[in-house]
Amino acid sequence: MKITAVASGVSKLMVVAILAVTLCRAQQPVLSDPKPAASAKTDALTQTQGLLETGRYHEAESALRTYLAQNDGSAAGHAMLAYALLREDKPRESLEEYTRAAAIEKPSAQMLERVGQDYVLLADWQDAEKWTLRAVQMDPSDADAWYSLGRIRYTDQRFSDALSCFQQVLKLLPKSVKAENNLGLSYEGLNQVDQAVAAYQQAIAWQNEGPPEQRSAEPLLNLGIVLRHRSELAEAEPLLVEAATISPKNPRILEQLGQLHMQKADYVAARRELQQACALDPKNSALHFLLGQAYRHLGQMQEAKAEFYASERLAVATTQ
Repeated sequence: MKITAVASGVSKLMVVAILAVTLCRAQQPVLSDPKPAASAKTDALTQTQGLLETGRYHEAESALRTYLAQNDGSAAGHAMLAYALLREDKPRESLEEYTRAAAIEKPSAQMLERVGQDYVLLADWQDAEKWTLRAVQMDPSDADAWYSLGRIRYTDQRFSDALSCFQQVLKLLPKSVKAENNLGLSYEGLNQVDQAVAAYQQAIAWQNEGPPEQRSAEPLLNLGIVLRHRSELAEAEPLLVEAATISPKNPRILEQLGQLHMQKADYVAARRELQQACALDPKNSALHFLLGQAYRHLGQMQEAKAEFYASERLAVATTQ
């Protein structure tokens, strides 16, 4: 078993050697990552765990580096630092710390799932799947690992395999909104649109049973897109409006509202939504093109020309 060494300063041979030794030491305790464990060595780690749980990752990183300067042999410390770095979108540094943790204690299933997430951030889908699959093999009851594996396979357009993963999540976590939503996405990938609609509707029903502040815009957006493509605009619009209420700065939602208004020939409303979308995602060539269309329909030819030019320029830049 080995982790591919992508982090600078960590040689591939050293990583292989480290994990070959540590993974054979089955008598050693399994590392808990990043949840607090009863065997936490110091109050400092317990306090730092609180920073991780409240999303204060930069503070946690600073505290953990200070702690590890005096306690470099702490596997829990290195694993917690790795998690903080992962959440700060620093996958290479995170992998270095997971490698150090694995050199001290046998990796847990959760650690391997986190390693997989590092490789997702690096767009290394092969290693992402390898380590996430190893995590579910080590602990088949880990719903988070099954979900991560499903997302990796969905991104790789292996929709049937992704579907199976999300179904497994739902066995372990009934009424999981995000799993049901991704079930819908997988059905869409398989062109099973009616099943996708049913999944999105179920996800929305489940989240409506919970606290309003925990609602996700995603199933509303995804169902709204399907209905818009079916030209069921009266049904799609309130879903997209509700999604925008939950996530008002999501340019994808504003884009869909803009396109819906274009289908209704309400170009003033389309212009409004697409202007906001472009402001939030100014480097998106498709958004500028759509805004140009709205301007053209309104007879604002100079503005339309400027948006079409911006769209073309951005499209060329992305291909270079």
